[in-house]
Amino acid sequence: MKLDVVIAPTLLAEDKLRGRLCAVVDVLRATSTITTALASGADAVYPCLSVEEAKRGADKHGRGSALLGGEERGQLIPGFDLGNSPLEYLAAEVVVGKDIFFYTTNGTGAIRRAYAACGCPIYIAALINMSAVSSVMVGAASAGRAEGIVILCSGRYGKPSAEDLFCAGLIVYQIFTGLREIGTVPLLLDGAGIALGFAAANRERSLDVLASSEHGRYLQSLGFAQDLEFASRLDSYEAVPIFDGDRVFLLNGDS
Repeated sequence: MKLDVVIAPTLLAEDKLRGRLCAVVDVLRATSTITTALASGADAVYPCLSVEEAKRGADKHGRGSALLGGEERGQLIPGFDLGNSPLEYLAAEVVVGKDIFFYTTNGTGAIRRAYAACGCPIYIAALINMSAVSSVMVGAASAGRAEGIVILCSGRYGKPSAEDLFCAGLIVYQIFTGLREIGTVPLLLDGAGIALGFAAANRERSLDVLASSEHGRYLQSLGFAQDLEFASRLDSYEAVPIFDGDRVFLLNGDS
């Protein structure tokens, strides 16, 4: 079984994900926010490719039970209920029972692209739920349901990002270790090896990695330093969100 990391969606070959398990990572901040929203009680998150798609979806769904969430260039989108700070989604009274139509600059497009390339459910991973996602992927792989495993980093504007590479490397380590424990030694491809090496060199520096990254510095300039602290925490949740091509929901009701 092959284990790989694609460090940016622009580097995703057309057939790279077919027949493979895939997780998408966007630590700052889409996958962190999606995980937080669902763990806080949202019913589902609908990843959209544009502001207009999100608005149409929320209007069709009914604004009484739907919220608009997301960002453009890190900022709250005019007319949206929530931005892309995971801290905004912690309040149960805001998100419980809601369907969130969600658009972000990088993450939601990566999720949709991954599904289009894979054709099977996509796991949503971040530092805050990496162990839970890794464990589920090991279980799925051990059941013989895939030819390999790929972690897709959302990156920033089509380019690699340090925070996503770091998270992907930690996930690679856990998946590699988990598969080896059940008697399978996966073949690490170059992307996975690069991510694993970066994560190993910075294992105790998660906040530093986020804060010193290009996107982390940009978010701090906008006043979102607390988002970096929140998103840097390892395994805050056991939640495993999964995208079925339509919506993201919690696998098996995890919380």
